[in-house]
Amino acid sequence: MNRYKAFDLLKPASVAVAREGDVRSVKGLRQVVQQVVEGERKEKEADGWTSCINDLKEYLVFPLLLHLKSGKNMTWSLQEEIVECLRDVLRFSIIEEFQFFQEIFTQLFLILTDRGNPQKVGNVSEDCKQAALATVSIIVDNTSNDVKDKIYGDVFRPQLGHAVFICLKLAQEEKNRSLRIEAIETLSALGQKKNFEMFLKDQQMAISQTFSNFLPGIVMALAKIATGDEKQGHKLTVAAITTWIHFVIVVMRDCFLEEQSSSFGDNKTVMELKSRLFEEGNKSKKRETERKKNSKFDLPEPDEETNSQKLPNIEISNDWIQGTADKLMILVQSMAKLVTHAHWKVRLSLVDWAQQIICKCSRSLEGSLVMAIEVIVTLRSDDEVEVGSAAQEALVTITQVLHIGKNQLQGKQQGLMELLEEKVHTLSSQLPTIFRQEDDVKSLTALRQLLGCLEVLGERLSHLVMWPSHSQRLFRALTSMLTLDTRESDLLLEKTNTHDPFEVLILKPTLGQSFRYFTDRRIFETLTSTCRLIGCHSDVKAVTDLCLDLLQETTQHQKEVLLLLTLIIQGRDRRKWKEKDKQIVQPEENENVVQNVIDLIACQEIFDAALYVHSQGKTSANDGDTIKDFLVPVNTHRNISVDLVKNNVVLVANALNLISACAHMVGLDFVMFLNKVLCLVMEKAGESNVLVGHTASNTLKEIAKACEFGSISELIEKSVPHFWYPLSMRLKRLPQYPSAPLVLQVCLEYANVDLMAFTEELVEDVLLSCDMHHSTQALPLLKVLLVYVMAVKKYEAKQHAVDEKEKQEDHSGCAEKMDVQQEFPESGDKKGEVANFLLNYHRTKMKVQEGLEADTDEVMQEDVGEAFKKLGHQEEQMEDDHTVNDEKKKIPRYIELVVRIMETCSFMLYTKDRQIKLLILEITRVGSEALTHWEDERLPVLHKLWKPLVLRLKDSDFVVLMRAFLVLSTMMITSSEFLQKRTIKEVFPPLYSFLKNQSYVSLGKSRRSGYYMTMAYKAQYAILDRLGMFVNTLNLRVFNISELLNVIVLYLETKQPPELSGLSLEIVKKIALKHPNTVWLLLAYQQPPMRIIPPVPSLPSVKISGSASRTLITGATNLYKQLS
Repeated sequence: MNRYKAFDLLKPASVAVAREGDVRSVKGLRQVVQQVVEGERKEKEADGWTSCINDLKEYLVFPLLLHLKSGKNMTWSLQEEIVECLRDVLRFSIIEEFQFFQEIFTQLFLILTDRGNPQKVGNVSEDCKQAALATVSIIVDNTSNDVKDKIYGDVFRPQLGHAVFICLKLAQEEKNRSLRIEAIETLSALGQKKNFEMFLKDQQMAISQTFSNFLPGIVMALAKIATGDEKQGHKLTVAAITTWIHFVIVVMRDCFLEEQSSSFGDNKTVMELKSRLFEEGNKSKKRETERKKNSKFDLPEPDEETNSQKLPNIEISNDWIQGTADKLMILVQSMAKLVTHAHWKVRLSLVDWAQQIICKCSRSLEGSLVMAIEVIVTLRSDDEVEVGSAAQEALVTITQVLHIGKNQLQGKQQGLMELLEEKVHTLSSQLPTIFRQEDDVKSLTALRQLLGCLEVLGERLSHLVMWPSHSQRLFRALTSMLTLDTRESDLLLEKTNTHDPFEVLILKPTLGQSFRYFTDRRIFETLTSTCRLIGCHSDVKAVTDLCLDLLQETTQHQKEVLLLLTLIIQGRDRRKWKEKDKQIVQPEENENVVQNVIDLIACQEIFDAALYVHSQGKTSANDGDTIKDFLVPVNTHRNISVDLVKNNVVLVANALNLISACAHMVGLDFVMFLNKVLCLVMEKAGESNVLVGHTASNTLKEIAKACEFGSISELIEKSVPHFWYPLSMRLKRLPQYPSAPLVLQVCLEYANVDLMAFTEELVEDVLLSCDMHHSTQALPLLKVLLVYVMAVKKYEAKQHAVDEKEKQEDHSGCAEKMDVQQEFPESGDKKGEVANFLLNYHRTKMKVQEGLEADTDEVMQEDVGEAFKKLGHQEEQMEDDHTVNDEKKKIPRYIELVVRIMETCSFMLYTKDRQIKLLILEITRVGSEALTHWEDERLPVLHKLWKPLVLRLKDSDFVVLMRAFLVLSTMMITSSEFLQKRTIKEVFPPLYSFLKNQSYVSLGKSRRSGYYMTMAYKAQYAILDRLGMFVNTLNLRVFNISELLNVIVLYLETKQPPELSGLSLEIVKKIALKHPNTVWLLLAYQQPPMRIIPPVPSLPSVKISGSASRTLITGATNLYKQLS
């Protein structure tokens, strides 16, 4: 919305306010202003404030101020409405003129002040007062920097002082709680509480200098409010505390006082010496100043302002600082008693209050430091979690301040450190008992205390860990607190056999991280911070050895020890090394730590733990082999409990996370450990267990990142020499190494063109193993083949797109060349009109018939015969190019492998195992798409797959039937003409039979019946959804159309599910485009009996004996009327 349109909207309302000046007109102006704001926001042109309102603010504010100044017939309601309208306008404006700001500011405080006695608050409604205060806050915040400079200048100080006085008066004397809070917030806005840190240094100095004149009154009034009765409400108390500390920081912060007083921070001896040295100079300056003041003829200095209303500035001397600090100490002592306040937000604000005093006023308010420290230490163990957390964080911050050479505090600091060490020992003994009570509030409070103590100890943690009694107790306590709960059923969640390996899984973030003794995630976050703090400040070798000893000692808490060690190493990785640390800690130390960790977790048989619950399979009647329904690796263990498997899943996941932490700690040097770790991680990345597979994939990403590889593909490519030959040997000895296919599967998932040759040889080994072990190890091998076929499909699609682009460029270049030669023929080559016609005909034919088979092109060449022989060099060159295109394509090796894979699937498709059938069907579908551009290889394979595929369409399992129909649809897309007659003859009959039988089952079913959740409904939906494609692809005759319509009409009833009826209607509409008469006749037979009278009397009438047994849906009835 532009300003002209906004002005047209605002002008009538503004004029009405100026003329009438009543409540109705002011409300109308407010509504129009809001309309303009909303319109501009919809156009996304507003940024903090609206440009239209900002440009027209003076025009809008003028009539409002005019009525406020006049004061005639000014009721409370009208006054309140005008102030609220001012607030709405100025909220979206920026004030750039000081005179405009001063006029609004003055009028607002004239409302708040009694006209007869400026020391009292005006007699207006509370709502009007609150609106006026809110408007003051808005105009102070929405002013430019130039205006702010004048606000805190000497000229405006009397008005600012009066405003501060009125705000404090309202905050102290009013009874309305929200009004008192608004007054304090307005006072904080006058002190630029929100934006003070963003001001430049000179602006901050000006604000500090200004409010140093008002500091005594502000802090005394706010302290009185803060320490008032608790019944006044916690919001008012919190507002008073935060505003009190803000003004104290503004005036009494050390950096400001250092520039104001040259002797700030000096002891008394130095101050007396300076006073004696410069006493004479100061006396002479005072005498000169008094002489100038008494002289009637001396003119003022050019820079000196002669405003009579200017208030003198307070001279910030060392005496003033000391006197103010002594008085503030009394107020600090009274406010420190609020640590016992009933509301936790008051105590929380008191933490920041004490921290600000210590961190920013440690020199000016030195006498108050002890009380502030006591406040933080007391609130560190507060019952409220947030208060305790904030106090502990503040304790870490103030400890850094205490380390700055204050001799009078060094003894107390040393005593504090010893006290904290004893506290750590005590908490280590108490925490396991507290956690077993399963009270999250108590556990978190105690844990926060431990974290706060460790943060304050800092570098002294390295000495604490060296004490056996302390370290053993601390680490056993942490292990006990990290006890994991493995009762979650999602730990056994597995990927489906047809799962896309290239899909990014979305897991529950807390999967595998559920704890037995607590459910609050903040406890785990605090534990994580505690462990990382230990890793950051302690000797990593000593800590790692201690954790590895715990890992060997216990088998019950191995997963907890691995999690503890991971968190500690993460803290080591995040440490920002100082120069002294770089000299003490050598890189070899971290490498030795990683070496010890990897050797131990690899030898502890953690990665060989059973991840699946195996049941004893039923023996087949044909052979004695067990049909396995689960993915490998096949565990040699039997009778494994579910609880043990869940425990193993979390154990392996934590071990993988530990490897990621180790990789980040040593960085690029982790390459030396790839030969030990990479195969283990890749094997777990191929596991069907969701948690293990996802964690292993993330571990591969972290390893690649730590070793500075661009991706996992690059990592695998560079590491091929480490595992290619052992993997090939293992694939040939599959019974001894059942996990080998998983490594190859991960290689294929991340394979690129450079790895194609490497993977082809291994896929041949998989095919050989599949022929030898198809009854025992079929599932893992087929899954590898599926991933390979998917990779070939993606590569083929990309390669075909590149070839098509090059072919188009070649043809366009050839056509341009021929056009040029035709336009400028050579003098020695003369062609007749027939030759030119044939040349143009051939060039047009080349453009239209791209991609035709070789035999078609040869026939075309024979037809033009002798004519092309007369064309010369141009035609001979084109014939040579065309002959090159007619040569048979060289079959790549990976295409041959896909053909072999699909031939193998044709034999295995007769199996009775449901999982194997689904996996083979998926391989067949993807393989058909991969062979789209290789017709000579695709058609024979489809011929071999046809018979077992048709048998799957008759399967009693609806899932298999749907998957087989999906495969058939894909085959029809790629080879429709080749399979057309077979489809009509062999595929349609079982589909018709299925749809006809299920139509009676789905009749009358609603969503409440639960039929929508059955596989029968999903199979009906999938078949009807795909039948439309068959209608468009196949050239069906009238007889075939009639058979299809006789089945589809069963789903056009109103009693059928709406989704199935809608799909059936779409099929009928597609058929009606080619066979309208057939569709009309079918729908006519569903109508009541009728007789059709021909337009010619000589022809006999036709009677249609409609049954009208079915009530068709509205769409079918409308279609019948259209066709009629």
